[in-house]
Amino acid sequence: MEHTPKFELDALLVFGKVVENRSLSKAAALLGMPKSTVSRKLSKLESDLGVKLLRKNTHQLTVTDLGEQIYAHAVNILAEANDVRALVEGSKLEPQGELKVALPIFVGVDYASRVGATFLRRHPQSRLDIRLVDDMVDPVSDGFDVVFGTAPLQDSTLIARKVFSLELFLCASPEFLRQLAEPITEPTQLNDLPLIDFNFGPQRKLTVAKGKRRHELSPPVRARANNFQVCKQYILEGLGIGAMPTQIICAAELRAGTMVPVLPQWTPQPLDVHMIYPFELSYSTLISAFYEAACEIIVENTARA
Repeated sequence: MEHTPKFELDALLVFGKVVENRSLSKAAALLGMPKSTVSRKLSKLESDLGVKLLRKNTHQLTVTDLGEQIYAHAVNILAEANDVRALVEGSKLEPQGELKVALPIFVGVDYASRVGATFLRRHPQSRLDIRLVDDMVDPVSDGFDVVFGTAPLQDSTLIARKVFSLELFLCASPEFLRQLAEPITEPTQLNDLPLIDFNFGPQRKLTVAKGKRRHELSPPVRARANNFQVCKQYILEGLGIGAMPTQIICAAELRAGTMVPVLPQWTPQPLDVHMIYPFELSYSTLISAFYEAACEIIVENTARA
């Protein structure tokens, strides 16, 4: 039977702070404990795991390759642990104070207002400042507690929790399709057609799937916008094909026939929307309460939590 290393979660927290600050003294100050205690906890963690995590000399402290890998996992472990702590604390303490949140404008005013109202109604001692933004923002440098985004995280000190997914479908105007030399029957044909690209944050590839079959496509981008309404208008004007949210943006146009599905059996990759916040705030009862409200309010019944 294999031996599974056991270690204290508190020691993992100490290790994380040391890695982030590359200093035992700074980590000790942030954690409010003596440097000797930090050193002792690190030594015990290395002993419990049976591996070397740090290299120390008189001039600098460096993290071993394995230590860097363990730190990457530790961030998520500690976030989950803090979520548990926040859950327990939240059952005892009423969330209070102000929460500043950035929501992408494409989720809609309706969603933003319903989430905000639900949160404020449940927690009368809380205050909320919601800003609808038209581009990805950084929760730290832009002064927000929480931001909603679609891009992969580049900063390992941030936590991302999925709130919902927007299902997308390929569509075009009937006029655009009539101008084509041949009907669209295979996804690879899209590589030669102009794309109307919704883009919020770093550029995403157009990936479509049908069962186990999957195609990653590179159609020429005719126009790009960070607003679905703008993309919809371009599509209606016959400027290209786009991947749009089902129902919430295009329901009226689909009923009227001014916009039609393209390759309906092939589904574009959903647009996952995450709630992003600094690791230091992962214990916040305000944030846990807002996440709960955000997950409950579904955008026009088309988001999948």
